[in-house]
Amino acid sequence: MSFSMASTPAYADNNTYHFTVKRGDSLSQYFYKLGLSNRLLANLLFANKNNKKLNQLIIGHKLTIRLRNNLQFKSLTYQLNRKTNLNIVLSGNDFSTILNSQSKKTPSDLSTTVVNINHSFGADAQKSGVGFSTINLIVKALSWQLNFNTDLKKGDRFIIVNDGSAKPVAIIYQSIIKNKSIEAFAYKNKHGHFGYFDRSGRSLNSSFLKAPLKYKRISSKFQLRRYHPILKTWRPHRAVDYAANYGTPVYSTANGIITTKGKKGALGETVIIQHGFDYTTVYAHLSRYANSLYKGQKVKKDQIIGYVGSTGLSTAPHLHYELHHKGKRRDPLTYKLTAQKSISRANLQDFKIKVNKILSSL
Repeated sequence: MSFSMASTPAYADNNTYHFTVKRGDSLSQYFYKLGLSNRLLANLLFANKNNKKLNQLIIGHKLTIRLRNNLQFKSLTYQLNRKTNLNIVLSGNDFSTILNSQSKKTPSDLSTTVVNINHSFGADAQKSGVGFSTINLIVKALSWQLNFNTDLKKGDRFIIVNDGSAKPVAIIYQSIIKNKSIEAFAYKNKHGHFGYFDRSGRSLNSSFLKAPLKYKRISSKFQLRRYHPILKTWRPHRAVDYAANYGTPVYSTANGIITTKGKKGALGETVIIQHGFDYTTVYAHLSRYANSLYKGQKVKKDQIIGYVGSTGLSTAPHLHYELHHKGKRRDPLTYKLTAQKSISRANLQDFKIKVNKILSSL
């Protein structure tokens, strides 16, 4: 590959090309010499208003373009001024743009472990040298988005990025199905609260509806001792019964995966949904299920899963609703559920700088 004098890189190593802007240089000229398309350049420039600053490069400023092993565009860094760099990373079909201080510290010495799926995540991760605690953490972090029992296919892979700390700074799942991936980036705020978020700073978890249906009244609350009207005995009622008209739609209270669909003794027609790693909800005495509902199906918050009925041991149409957290039944009316949190606006820029650093390292 030959370069004209105007666009010759100062040096190149490992598909990374470093330029010092000279008179007459342009980004399109650099792209052309590196075999990158005009369409890619146009998409990059229009992806963010700050990217348009690349239309007028300043003589003497530094610019670095990184290519992947297949010589496709990976990322770009441009020196806007003595204090600020413009960083652009391409991941999939999306460009991520960050303005950051050149003196600001970013994660360093990142290492990557790739787990290729042949059998199961647990077994394949162990073969790749991933410890049990990290395996459990990854399952917990991604379980709102991914069913580790049914979603994984041979050929899928997990990219685990570490910086030497106890927990991965990033977890990326890539499916063999085109454009299907899940990204989780670690962040701890100044108060010490730690979590995983997508590249935009949104939580991977789901919040919960206050109730799974539009009901008339609560006919029976969560209580440790209640007289059963059919069995004529005193027994715990660790659920909430919502009285409603026959056929009233019942909604999943959060994103989750159907683990049970069918008759369950006294509960009658029942749906059980797993939400992430820690939560489960139960919907019982249904008259029928939503069309095409099946075990293993992913459902969204507020999605119809069935309709109110009176199947099983029931005296009138109502929904029997249970909430389980870490295997224990909780009162749905009073239990404080984990809030769906996102990165605060004050911390978002710092978070995105770290995300960009991680994506640049891949």
